[in-house]
Amino acid sequence: GDDIRVDVGTTLSYRHFCNKVWNAVKFVLAALGPDFVPHPPEETEPRRPMERWVLSRLAQAAGECGRRMEAMEVHGAVAAVHHFWLRSFCDVYLVGDAGRL
Repeated sequence: GDDIRVDVGTTLSYRHFCNKVWNAVKFVLAALGPDFVPHPPEETEPRRPMERWVLSRLAQAAGECGRRMEAMEVHGAVAAVHHFWLRSFCDVYLVGDAGRL
Protein backbone atom coordinates (compact mmCIF):
# COMPACT_ATOMS: atom_id res chain seq x y z
CA GLY A 1 0.00 0.00 0.00
CA ASP A 2 0.85 3.66 0.06
CA ASP A 3 0.82 3.85 3.85
CA ILE A 4 4.02 4.71 5.68
CA ARG A 5 4.44 3.37 9.18
CA VAL A 6 6.02 5.89 11.53
CA ASP A 7 7.50 4.49 14.70
CA VAL A 8 7.96 7.11 17.40
CA GLY A 9 10.98 5.32 18.85
CA THR A 10 12.74 5.15 15.49
CA THR A 11 11.94 8.78 14.78
CA LEU A 12 13.37 9.79 18.15
CA SER A 13 16.47 7.68 17.48
CA TYR A 14 17.09 9.48 14.18
CA ARG A 15 16.54 12.81 15.91
CA HIS A 16 19.30 11.89 18.35
CA PHE A 17 21.50 10.82 15.45
CA CYS A 18 21.03 14.17 13.70
CA ASN A 19 21.90 15.93 16.95
CA LYS A 20 25.08 13.81 17.19
CA VAL A 21 26.03 14.80 13.62
CA TRP A 22 25.43 18.47 14.45
CA ASN A 23 27.51 18.34 17.62
CA ALA A 24 30.38 16.42 15.99
CA VAL A 25 30.57 18.89 13.11
CA LYS A 26 30.55 21.84 15.52
CA PHE A 27 33.30 20.18 17.57
CA VAL A 28 35.51 19.50 14.55
CA LEU A 29 35.05 23.00 13.14
CA ALA A 30 35.91 24.55 16.52
CA ALA A 31 38.99 22.30 16.86
CA LEU A 32 40.21 23.23 13.38
CA GLY A 33 39.81 26.93 14.06
CA PRO A 34 38.63 29.83 11.90
CA ASP A 35 41.80 29.98 9.78
CA PHE A 36 41.70 26.34 8.67
CA VAL A 37 42.08 25.83 4.93
CA PRO A 38 41.72 22.21 3.76
CA HIS A 39 44.29 20.70 1.42
CA PRO A 40 43.07 19.29 -1.89
CA PRO A 41 42.17 15.59 -1.50
CA GLU A 42 44.94 14.50 -3.88
CA GLU A 43 47.51 16.19 -1.61
CA THR A 44 46.13 14.66 1.59
CA GLU A 45 47.32 11.41 3.05
CA PRO A 46 46.87 9.92 6.50
CA ARG A 47 49.93 10.34 8.69
CA ARG A 48 48.96 8.62 11.91
CA PRO A 49 47.61 5.11 12.51
CA MET A 50 44.31 6.49 13.83
CA GLU A 51 43.79 8.44 10.58
CA ARG A 52 44.45 5.30 8.53
CA TRP A 53 42.09 3.33 10.75
CA VAL A 54 39.17 5.77 10.49
CA LEU A 55 39.65 6.06 6.72
CA SER A 56 39.57 2.27 6.40
CA ARG A 57 36.31 2.24 8.38
CA LEU A 58 34.93 4.98 6.14
CA ALA A 59 35.84 2.96 3.04
CA GLN A 60 34.11 -0.10 4.49
CA ALA A 61 30.99 1.92 5.31
CA ALA A 62 30.93 3.53 1.86
CA GLY A 63 31.26 0.12 0.21
CA GLU A 64 28.49 -1.35 2.35
CA CYS A 65 26.28 1.66 1.66
CA GLY A 66 26.85 1.35 -2.09
CA ARG A 67 26.10 -2.39 -2.09
CA ARG A 68 22.93 -1.87 -0.07
CA MET A 69 21.70 0.95 -2.31
CA GLU A 70 22.31 -1.13 -5.44
CA ALA A 71 20.23 -3.87 -3.84
CA MET A 72 17.52 -1.30 -3.02
CA GLU A 73 18.08 -1.93 0.70
CA VAL A 74 17.88 1.66 1.89
CA HIS A 75 17.56 0.67 5.53
CA GLY A 76 20.86 -1.27 5.34
CA ALA A 77 22.59 1.66 3.66
CA VAL A 78 21.40 4.03 6.36
CA ALA A 79 22.52 1.54 9.03
CA ALA A 80 26.05 1.44 7.54
CA VAL A 81 26.33 5.24 7.64
CA HIS A 82 24.79 5.38 11.10
CA HIS A 83 27.17 2.74 12.47
CA PHE A 84 30.26 4.42 10.98
CA TRP A 85 29.34 7.85 12.30
CA LEU A 86 28.47 6.76 15.82
CA ARG A 87 30.77 3.81 16.50
CA SER A 88 33.88 4.65 14.47
CA PHE A 89 34.00 8.39 13.89
CA CYS A 90 32.46 9.82 17.07
CA ASP A 91 33.08 7.10 19.67
CA VAL A 92 36.63 6.20 18.64
CA TYR A 93 38.22 8.75 16.32
CA LEU A 94 36.95 11.98 17.86
CA VAL A 95 37.33 10.77 21.42
CA GLY A 96 40.78 9.28 20.89
CA ASP A 97 42.27 11.74 18.43
CA ALA A 98 40.44 14.97 19.25
CA GLY A 99 43.52 16.80 20.45
CA ARG A 100 45.31 16.17 17.18
CA LEU A 101 42.80 17.68 14.77
